Amino acid sequence: MKTIAPVLLALLLAACGEDSPPVDDTPPVDLVNPFIGSGGHYWEFASVFLGATRPFGMAKPGPDTCPSFDPCFEFHHFGGYHYDDDQIHGFSQVHISGTGGVDYGALLFMPTVGFDAEKTTESKYLSMFQKENETASPGYYSVLLDDYNIQAELTASDHCAFHRYTYPNGAQDAYVIVDLSHALVSNEVSQAHVDVDAGEISGWLQYHGSLTGRSGGFRLYFSAVFNQTLADWTVWQDDQRLDKAATAEGVDVGVALAVDTASPVEIQIGLSYVDVEGARKNRQAELEGQDFDTIHAAARQAWVEKLDLVTIKGGTQEERIKFYTALYHTMLHPTLFTDTDGRYTGFDKQVHTASDFLYYTDFSLWDTYRNVHSLYDLILPARQRDMMISLIKMYEEGGSLPKWPAGTGYTGCMIGTPADIVLAEAWQKGITDFDVETAFTAMKEHATGPVQNSGRDGIEYYMTIGYVPADQVGGSVSRTQEFCIADAAIAALADVLGKTQDAADFKARSLNYKNHWDPDVQFMRGKNQDGSWYEPDEEFDPLDWNADYFTEGDAWQYLWLAPHDPEGLIELFGSKDKMGDKLEEFFSTPEPDPGGLPPEWIPPRYYWHGNEPDIHAAYFFNEAGRPDRTQHWVRHILADRYHAQAAGIPGNDDLGTMSAWYVFSSSGFYPIAGLTHYYVTSPLFSEITFQLGGGKTLVIKARGASEEKKYIQSAKLDGEPLDKPWFDHELIKDGGVLELKLGDTPSDWGQ
Repeated sequence: MKTIAPVLLALLLAACGEDSPPVDDTPPVDLVNPFIGSGGHYWEFASVFLGATRPFGMAKPGPDTCPSFDPCFEFHHFGGYHYDDDQIHGFSQVHISGTGGVDYGALLFMPTVGFDAEKTTESKYLSMFQKENETASPGYYSVLLDDYNIQAELTASDHCAFHRYTYPNGAQDAYVIVDLSHALVSNEVSQAHVDVDAGEISGWLQYHGSLTGRSGGFRLYFSAVFNQTLADWTVWQDDQRLDKAATAEGVDVGVALAVDTASPVEIQIGLSYVDVEGARKNRQAELEGQDFDTIHAAARQAWVEKLDLVTIKGGTQEERIKFYTALYHTMLHPTLFTDTDGRYTGFDKQVHTASDFLYYTDFSLWDTYRNVHSLYDLILPARQRDMMISLIKMYEEGGSLPKWPAGTGYTGCMIGTPADIVLAEAWQKGITDFDVETAFTAMKEHATGPVQNSGRDGIEYYMTIGYVPADQVGGSVSRTQEFCIADAAIAALADVLGKTQDAADFKARSLNYKNHWDPDVQFMRGKNQDGSWYEPDEEFDPLDWNADYFTEGDAWQYLWLAPHDPEGLIELFGSKDKMGDKLEEFFSTPEPDPGGLPPEWIPPRYYWHGNEPDIHAAYFFNEAGRPDRTQHWVRHILADRYHAQAAGIPGNDDLGTMSAWYVFSSSGFYPIAGLTHYYVTSPLFSEITFQLGGGKTLVIKARGASEEKKYIQSAKLDGEPLDKPWFDHELIKDGGVLELKLGDTPSDWGQ
């Protein structure tokens, strides 16, 4: 990593003035640390993918690890890897990043020395490894396997994994094990098939996610070739071992392939969710005739192009590392699901062909609707357009818009209809090259009646009595609030489309969250169908995280879940000052004593940055007339909850949601999901430039930005004074310059 000599840096600063940013010519791709977020425990485990991939790639080869000192706890292996582990079971080809459920982790390859009957089980072919012998960067992963002294390296194209194994000099009896029945903890493979000959190994496996997983199961096909002719192998099929068998099928299926170690062993693995021929075509199209180093260089360049979409000046080295690692994490998903010939398996489990778009899956929409898709609207509009078409295809082929689609189907995970929100926001922000009428029809279907696989459980009550009743449906308050946010987005889209009555109807419905407000306790509460307050316990407790009318949160955290209607919240509190005081209490009150347990074992009861419902709350100080407190608390969260270390993200990254919060907040602005305005705060960096496409740029300038200078004194947008701490997308859609003057004391700007 390049650095500048202190003397030269001092001379530069002296020449340019104290407000000039420090010079750092390190390419963004070299500032990414993929290990950030791969550690932590329990509620503070980010669960990020650790391995090699390209932006949004189908192939995500990486290590599946476990500890030798403890059971392989599911909660710490949602993505297959945990930083504390010291054993590698092998390298599987597909993973998911940052979720709160274990899934993927299929088709495992493992180099080894020696093979016998015992090595058909993971406990016999796994290897110990050490952190100092492990390397990761965008598009690349490498580790030394201690038990065999083998250097394993991984890279990837869009649809293919590429492995390189360097065995010790003179190694004899060398093998590569391919275990088709490998699955992450709590998952399983129900059936697998393999075909082997001297030139190719191919086949498929039927994978099933766990109860806490996402995909609900998928069939993964593959076609793998080596940089040498395979002369000998042993196949196992359940309890049988078959020397040089051409095929095998069963529940426990694998093959041990003898390899020549005179030179590094390279393996090209084409993947497909359509068929083996699709996997073969993907491999031939992307890897045939290429060596490992060429594909690695191309993977790195793919990341360079995406990470260079945002450039920063100033900030500390740690802040720059955190920024670009966060930006990297926002582009691991959704997952490309279209083969190179345009085919994909839809939610009807049939094969379709995408003629003018790329089909994606794995949308953690309950999380990502809050900020990730807003980032794509800005810097990846063409990619976002394809994702919006993908959501509509899920409706057409599966029967409803999804709330958390993964693999080839609906997951049933989480609540609400967040697809409404991202579709509506994309259209309002100028991404209009998709079938909005079909999208709007789909939105209205699940917003006005029960629809299978929709997230609007309780919609019949919401439509008749104005809320979801706690004595009828679990998570009732959370559901009402999420329905309201989606209704506000539908109303905004209807307004743009000229659907006046729909706009009025959904706007009115978006205020239904107020039906849960109890003025006596100043919180949202569960309400019974008859209008009485639901409280099975003796008294209302706003810190009760287990209250069954909330989803992953308590009354404090859900108090703020009306990002579409801050004015309405102010009315409920009675004044801006009262809402500001309540916010300050929310952010400044210490957490309850965990009763001798490690703090990470207990979900926070007040502000919880590691989960989604309240992550916008610091920006509500802007609405309460205290933008200086937004600036204070956002800076505090950026410094206190994100770190350049394995445990550096404060909770499940949820396919980039925690990371997108960092990207936006450190840049000085933050989106409101489903709508078109952004809140303003003080950036960490003296200058940030977002490439919007077509030569357009959004530039945020904050000369002198530092730890001390965190308060906005004045602001201009394209040379015009900005007197309020927010602005609309319309003002930046063609680019723009936001200039912020910062100081070390609060000002009356924005009040």
